[in-house]
Amino acid sequence: MNTLIHNQQLNNIYQSLSILNVIELDQVMQEIILLRRKKLPTVLTQNETELLRKINSGAPSVIQKRYNFLVKKRNNESLNESEYQELLELTSYMENLGVKRLEYLLELARLKNLSLDDIIEQLQLKPKLYVA
Repeated sequence: MNTLIHNQQLNNIYQSLSILNVIELDQVMQEIILLRRKKLPTVLTQNETELLRKINSGAPSVIQKRYNFLVKKRNNESLNESEYQELLELTSYMENLGVKRLEYLLELARLKNLSLDDIIEQLQLKPKLYVA
């Protein structure tokens, strides 16, 4: 972009900002800070990287497969008593995974000084539902 045009655009922005009241300036500043943050390269600390790894990990595949199998059997009303007890235990295990995931998300939000909703949106997470 031509330097002269760029400078004129900046001057126009400054003039527009000069007529705002303090509350409006604070709102604009928040938006500018967010815009700046988006343009910066994302560099994660080791702690953030570890939290993201934990957030994105699920149940081991063998447990997930067994859980899915038992849920399917339950839905077909073909569970025997021992399978029912196993499903209860696996459901508790899956719920605990969800709680731990939420704890990791909260910790990451705290580290990045963001709300939980902001972190979930930033990571484009969808809820993992383990409903038995």
